[in-house]
Parts: sequence; C-alpha cells; structure tokens
Amino acid sequence: MHTSYQLLIDGVWRDGSDGTKVPVINPATEEAFAEVSWGTTEDASLALDAAQKAMTSEWAEWSPTRRGRFLFSVAATVRRNIVELSALFCQEHGKPPHQAAGELEDAARYLEYFGGWADKLTGMTIDLGRGQLDYVLREPLGVTVHIAPWNYPLDIFCRSVAPALAAGNTCVVKPAEEISLVTLALARLFQEEGLPAGVLNIIPGPGAVLGKYLTEDPRVRGIVFTGSVETGRKVLEAAARNITPVISMELGGKAPSLVFVNDATELDGPAGGAAGAIAWNAGQSCGQRSRWYVRRDLYEPFIERVVERIRSLKVGPATEAGVSLGPLVSKKQYDKVMSYIQIGMDEGARLVAGGGRPEGLGDKGYFVAPTVFADCNNSMRIVREEIFGPVITVIPADGLDEALALANDNAFGLSSEIWTSDITTAHTVASRLDVGHVTINGSAAFGFEVPFGGVKHSGLGREGGPEAILAYTRLKNVWVNLK
Repeated sequence: MHTSYQLLIDGVWRDGSDGTKVPVINPATEEAFAEVSWGTTEDASLALDAAQKAMTSEWAEWSPTRRGRFLFSVAATVRRNIVELSALFCQEHGKPPHQAAGELEDAARYLEYFGGWADKLTGMTIDLGRGQLDYVLREPLGVTVHIAPWNYPLDIFCRSVAPALAAGNTCVVKPAEEISLVTLALARLFQEEGLPAGVLNIIPGPGAVLGKYLTEDPRVRGIVFTGSVETGRKVLEAAARNITPVISMELGGKAPSLVFVNDATELDGPAGGAAGAIAWNAGQSCGQRSRWYVRRDLYEPFIERVVERIRSLKVGPATEAGVSLGPLVSKKQYDKVMSYIQIGMDEGARLVAGGGRPEGLGDKGYFVAPTVFADCNNSMRIVREEIFGPVITVIPADGLDEALALANDNAFGLSSEIWTSDITTAHTVASRLDVGHVTINGSAAFGFEVPFGGVKHSGLGREGGPEAILAYTRLKNVWVNLK
C-alpha cells in the first residue's frame, strides 16, 4: 500500500479516534493500493460540533455572492486536476477513464450551477394593511448530513453539497464504505480554495454505525441519503426521532424502457440505448434502463440488434485502451450480480448474451460480461428487483396499454423512457408512467438544471434544478407593528 488517507474534521486532516485503518481495493486487480482511516461516533460528534460552530463563525459572514464565487473557483480547480482525480477514480472504482472524467465534469457543473443560484435566493414582503410590515426571510437549515453512495460518488456529492453550501449551510459527509478516496481528494480542493474550517467535514467509516449516529443526532437539521430501500427506512425512522427534515432520499430504481418505434429500421436508437445502459458504470446506476418492454413485432429484431451492439463492448481494467465497462465496485457487488444471473436462469429466462465472467480476463477482478435475458415476465425476480449490474431483461408487449401496465407494475418509480416517433404516443406515455423522470428517444437530462428524483420506493425529494437549493432553506416570517 502506497498512500494513507485521513478524515477531514474542522479543517484538520486526522486519523480516526481509535486508529482504525482499512485497505482500499482496486476492483480490477483485487489488490490493496492504499488505506483510509475510518471514523467512529466520537469523530462524528466532533464533526457535528465543528459544523454547528461554523454556522456562527467566519462562514456566517460570507455573502451569498462570495459563496457562489467560491463554488465557481472549486469547479475550476476540479477541471485543473481532472487528470489526477480521474486516475485515482479509475483505480478506486474501476470506471474507464472517459467515464471517470465525465463524472468529474458533472461534479464541476453542479458546483457552477448551484454557485450561480447562491445570490438569487430571495424572501418577500406581504401586504397586511396599513400600519403593519410583514416580510419573509429565507434562511439556511443549519448542519446538513450527506450519506453518499459508491456508484457516482463525486456526482452525487456535488449535487447535494453544492446547493447546501450555496444556501449557507454546513455539511458532514459520510462517503460509502467502498469508495471514499476520491471524495477526500475532492474535499481537499475545497479546503485549498479557502473554505473556512468546519464548513465541510468528511468521515469515512462503517455505514451502519456512523449513518445511525449522524441521522439520530439532534444537531442535524437536514439529511440527504442515497442508498437502499432498507437503509432508507432506517434513515426515516432515525430522522423522525428529532423531526429532522429529510431533504432528499434516492433509494434506487428498476427503470422501464418502452420500444414502440414504427418498424425494425428504427431500432438502432433503442438498441444503442440498451447497450449503453449495460456499459455505463457497468450498469451500476439507479436510473439504469434495465426492463425493456418491446412491441411484439419488434421483439426478436430488437434482441438481435442489442446482442450485436453488445459484441462491440470491451470489458476490462480501466488501464486498457478502448474499455467500455470496467469491473463492479466490490466483491460483494460482484457476488450479488452473479447470484441474480443464476436466479434468472433458474427462473427460466432465456440467456441471449453474457451470463458470467468475460473470456480472457483470468480469475482476478470483479468483471461481469454484459448480460441480456429474453422471454422474461413481470413475476421474475430479475425483472422486479434491482440488480445494479450489467444485466437487462427484455419482455414482449402486445400493445401500448399492456406495456404501460407492465412498466408501472413495480415498487420502484425513479426513471423511464419511451422510444417512438409519434408525438402523441410519446406524451401520452410520459403522462401515464408512474415515475419521477421520463425521457423520450434517449436518456439525457439527469441533472444540473432539471429536477431528478423518484416516487414510490425510489424515494422522495428532488436534486438538480431550483427546487433542490430551495430544499436547503427554511422560511421565517417577521411581523412588525408600525403604529
């Protein structure tokens, strides 16, 4: 192991209070290349103290304009360091370089977008009649806790920390157990750009211990969580004890994609979308379009086109040129995805691509071949449950009504898409899908300027767009007797 990473508490880099350090594993080689200090509840308490103190110290004197300009300066620093950060990202996460660099650009864009909002948060005056003055102030919530996932650690870090800071809050961030180095490296850039001590605190460590402590503490005035439904329920229960606002909660998805193009000559778009859903982040995305409902006359041609596209995907370590998808993030995730592939075969789905480790990569690294199951139905676990890997299912539908019913027949409701050249069909489907995010003929618009979030078991709240920064504020009404 070459490098040791520490916690950031009250502007100081330090080891955890009990000295625990854990190895960081490269998922492509299964070898440790660094170590990171893990925090304890004692460290979490120190971080909350620091964040609470910072709310009334130098940070409180920063104007909204200064906060916004600071976020812009961090964005510029991220871009200047993109090569070094991408290299660390690839080593820790396994993302191919173009995907790592893309996420860093997304992180910079979130910083810029919400930096631009910092000086545009306004209150109002209310006319209650002569002799009275009534006005409304928009204030920061206070100390916010951010429990981040491992699949998009920098994207999701910046899409919640940026609006929190822009609105004047302070932050305590607990990265995912699997991925913390890139978050710590990014936090160092905030510090180097002059962020006052205590405003941003980073505590890697065991989620079950630190997450519980942080979400139950009465000093916390806002919680952001991205993770599993099971853990999300625990976060809500913990928040309820102190009536702590849950700003946003993203708990996963099982996104449906409906293919209703005119004929087989128009299948290049959706087939490319299906292959992209497998390749991007190795399918480890909450918004992955993993359920494909295809009009029956297009069903077999679509499967053939998808398999053809998949053959061009290169699986391998991020260090190899031309890699489309790298390893899964951890042994735990690898075992989970492989178990679902076995479940799919046991359930009777037809395996048309993948189904195991790719050839030629040996037995090291958490690699899974791009996998496609056909002849599925909505009762199968591989259709109903979130796999979070390079696996999709394809299901025939006899008409639009059936496809919509099947698409909505799921506990999740995060995102979805429709492929069609008929504008009426497109907007009809968009209005009837029971989700928080719909795309038509593609899968863009997942952040920055637009709200993103789910319904049902996919969670609550929205990230991105003006709604996101408003959620990090509270309203105070002031009445004055002028008589």
